[in-house]
Order: sequence, then structure tokens, then C-alpha cells
Amino acid sequence: MNRPVASDGLLSRLMARRAAALPYHGLLLFFGQVLLVVLVAVLDRGEPLMPKSFAGAALVVAVISTLLLGYRRLSFAIATIGTAAMAWVVTHGAATPAARLPVMSVLVAAYATAVYLAVNYAFTADLRPSQRILCGAASFVMIGFLFSTCHAFLGFSGLGTYSLPADVEGNRLPRWVDYLWLSFSTLTTAGFGDMVPVGTWPCTLATLEGLCGILYPATLIARIAALPAAGETKQCW
Repeated sequence: MNRPVASDGLLSRLMARRAAALPYHGLLLFFGQVLLVVLVAVLDRGEPLMPKSFAGAALVVAVISTLLLGYRRLSFAIATIGTAAMAWVVTHGAATPAARLPVMSVLVAAYATAVYLAVNYAFTADLRPSQRILCGAASFVMIGFLFSTCHAFLGFSGLGTYSLPADVEGNRLPRWVDYLWLSFSTLTTAGFGDMVPVGTWPCTLATLEGLCGILYPATLIARIAALPAAGETKQCW
């Protein structure tokens, strides 16, 4: 007797691609991440915690990135959970790390998912070479935002310490933009050293990010660029 086939789980249904990716999705993904970097300077007001406006913009970019790759259900789920997290922050209003924890958790999950989807799509889909490379480059920038949120969580939760030089703006405490700067300077292996992780967890996280900064472009993006093009007679773009 034939047994009924069990239906797919919730995660499988969310991770299933329901539509084709939009044309030039790699370019759009990369443009979205660059736009988010520019918004840091536009929205920063010297606050210690990430502004709600930037957190909302980051969530919107994560949702659009997932939607561009054709994952409609997953993008809707991220948008729903992100909206609930933003509503929690707005209603509670307290500018404390505990109040921002739901949004930070959603951002980490959303960007980790977007990195996986972008890389997976670049490897498996039949794409033009430029779109493959831009998908990989966009995911590299996403990793920078992902690690910056993790650094900020450690710093604000008290699980680790981050120190600035004594001559930086009157020996002030680290702000959210400092964690972004630390993340991208570590990821790009620039290592300016003007913000230093102190303690086991921050140093471990910085070490993992430094390894990503070296191995990710040298292996994954190089491998993506080496894949055969989608129709050699087509234009690169």
C-alpha cells in the first residue's frame, strides 16, 4: 500500500523560489548594499545605538534583496517579523540595548539568509558573468553588516568590550557607527586599529570576520567568477 507523501515543512516552503529573479538582480543587490552604506552618514546623529530609521532601512533592503532573487514567501515572512520587531521598538521607546534586541536579532537572521541565498543563486543559476560577480560582491557587503550587528550586540549586551583610543573625541564610549567601521575595516583586512575588541567573544568574532575577509573573496567569489557564462554569445550584462 502506498503511503501518503508528507507535505514540505514550513522552512522548505519559505526557502522555495516561487518566481524568477528580476533582470540585473545582481546589480540591484549590490546597489542596495552601497545605498545602505551611504545611509549611514545620512541617518547618523551621534547616537550610541543604531537609529530606528537605519534599522528600518536595513530591513527593507534585506526584504527587497530576498524578493529580487525570487523568494516571495520568505521575503513576506521577513517583512512581517521585521515589522513586528520595529513595532516593539517604537512602542517601548526606551533607547536601551534590550529594547533593540528584537530588531538586531531579525537583522542578523535576515542578512545571514540573504547572504546564503545570493551565493547559492550565483552558483546554481544560469547567469551572465557580471550578475554572478555582483551577487557575490553584494553578499560580501552583507557579511559586513551582519558582523557589525553581532559586534554591536556583544558591546551593548556586556558580553564583550570594545575600546577606542584615548584621543578619539574625548575618550567617548563606542557608538553604533564605530561597530560598522570596525566590521568593514576587519572584513576588508584594512585593520586601521582605531577600535579594538577586548575579551574572548569580541576577539573571536573579529578573528572569524578577518578569516571571512580573506577566504571569501579568494575562494567563493573567485569560484563564482570562474563559472561558465550563460550563453557565451550574450552581452556580459
